[in-house]
Amino acid sequence: MKTIKQISIFLENQRGKLSDILTALKDQNIEIQAASVADTTEYGILRLITSDQVKAARLLSAKGHLVNLNEVLAIQVEPDTAAFADAIDALTSGGCSISYLYTFHKDGKLVLIIRPANLEITERVATEKGLTLIQGWE
Repeated sequence: MKTIKQISIFLENQRGKLSDILTALKDQNIEIQAASVADTTEYGILRLITSDQVKAARLLSAKGHLVNLNEVLAIQVEPDTAAFADAIDALTSGGCSISYLYTFHKDGKLVLIIRPANLEITERVATEKGLTLIQGWE
């Protein structure tokens, strides 16, 4: 599959939790390339793409954080709203359901990080629709 790894970290909504994670990554020279935080009143989920996903996951797990490595799709498009809209339309018109997504810029392009309901189907549709999938970079 043409996927990349994403780190998901369960965070209690307490002062200093996010800072602890960022400091641990900083101390090990692990760069954050993309981040997303989803929260409720009691906890949050921090999703990260870093310069070294496996090292970051091991480090944070060893520090007592609940960490999960997930497979997600990374789709590269031109850095404008039209390309973003066209990519999402291609996926949804192809029958794909997106659980969540976030974006970041890399090398002059917009990268869509997508967690679909079904990775295999979404990868197939993306390929059929001519979307550029980024595979396995860390």
